[in-house]
Amino acid sequence: MRLKSDDLGIWESVGRYKWIIAVGMAAAFSASLDGYQISLNGGIVSNKGFIRQFASPGTKIIKGQYVSAWGGIQSAGQAIGQVFLQFATDALGRKPALLILWVFLVASVLAESFATHWDHWLVAKLFSGAGVGMLQSTMPVYLSEIAPTQLKGFLINAYTFWFVIGQLCGSIALNRLNASDPYDFRTAIYTQWAMIGAMLVIFVLLPESPWWLAGKGNLHGAEKVLSRYNGHIEGYSVQEHIDVMTATIEEERHLAQRNSEEGMWAIFRGRNLIRFLIAAWPKITQQLVGLTVFNTYATYFFQYAGNNNPFLVTVILSCVQILSMIITATVTDRLGRRPLTVYPYGVTSLSLLSLGIVGCFDYKQKDTSSLLVLFACLATFSTTGASAIGYAYAAEIPQQRLRAQTAAWALAFSNLIAIMFNFCTPLMINGTTKWGVKTGFFFAGTGSVAVLIAWLLLPEVARRTPAEIDEMFEKRVNFRKFKHYVTDVQGHVGV
Repeated sequence: MRLKSDDLGIWESVGRYKWIIAVGMAAAFSASLDGYQISLNGGIVSNKGFIRQFASPGTKIIKGQYVSAWGGIQSAGQAIGQVFLQFATDALGRKPALLILWVFLVASVLAESFATHWDHWLVAKLFSGAGVGMLQSTMPVYLSEIAPTQLKGFLINAYTFWFVIGQLCGSIALNRLNASDPYDFRTAIYTQWAMIGAMLVIFVLLPESPWWLAGKGNLHGAEKVLSRYNGHIEGYSVQEHIDVMTATIEEERHLAQRNSEEGMWAIFRGRNLIRFLIAAWPKITQQLVGLTVFNTYATYFFQYAGNNNPFLVTVILSCVQILSMIITATVTDRLGRRPLTVYPYGVTSLSLLSLGIVGCFDYKQKDTSSLLVLFACLATFSTTGASAIGYAYAAEIPQQRLRAQTAAWALAFSNLIAIMFNFCTPLMINGTTKWGVKTGFFFAGTGSVAVLIAWLLLPEVARRTPAEIDEMFEKRVNFRKFKHYVTDVQGHVGV
């Protein structure tokens, strides 16, 4: 259940699978709206017009309670969307699920466009969170199922690449508005409609996942998709790929029946529970190393820290994210998932510790303020790539028959933690505790524990087929020995 073509080099595969790469990049482009909305949610709270509209009269900064509520409800929406869309993703298909989430994103932008009170914005963030969460749990799964084995990491990381491009666009839009008309915040909201339109066109044109079609017994549909995008490739056998898919799925069903791992809660039984924890942990670690400090509420954080241009800082951080994603996307299938997840998160924990130390001094002075930006850039660079690979773990680790459910629950579990931090982080920074920059100490501690667990828990699955991953979990191979383990599947290449 591994084909000879699975052993081709990465660059050779890029040249061979040009059409399916184009499809994957177009699908991943939809994440730009995801990133734009996240950036807008975090940065617009410092816009003077937004503050005048939504803050209490006579105040120059929005109450931490309001910011916490918006962030918390968005994360809650993400978790809700991820949990419930999985049923449509499995029953109706990956493509219908994408169209469903598009409707939620339309509702969120519509609510934002007409919001005039803080609780109106709260409703908008609920719809936004649901749509974004649905996209986060569906798109990586879709990309992993259409991508060749050697390029799964590249295409899944393309999702995060477009996400950070969207974040940069959001930061630039708010920065330009702040320079030209500090009290205009509606224009930034209206620009989302262009992305909504482009997303609909892409979703309508995308093919259904051949793996989903094969799992539902629609072999003719799977053959049609594979023939359309890969049938022109010399030496490519559509039937061999269909045989691998059906054999993998049938073996998983056999094991599920034998091990009593069937039913709605199968992902929490037996080895599937371990696979769920592994699929979830990279994104959980992302929250524990302080994502809310230097990403979600970066503008709010630097505004409190006394930076004269917090919008510009977020633009710089977005550029750092793009650089990180270019590097991560190009090396993740060569170097592997594990080292590009564990070690960068370790760097992030050290960066947050450094932020906390700077917070012990007068961080509003020019020199120390520059140090804040430096450590925030370092944390952003290291976490962005590791976070992107978290989607690869969520999509690759589960069994094929449980891929959508496991990815959804894994990301939802991460967002449950995000709900807590989205409520708490603004209060840590500017609440009754007024930790300010010293908030870095808290996340340095939680992040260190999370990184240690990641080092013990995360296996290497780069360039492995679903059948190989199934075999290693079934044989209970030590997680840190996955990389060099020779599977039975490798001994029957082409079967």
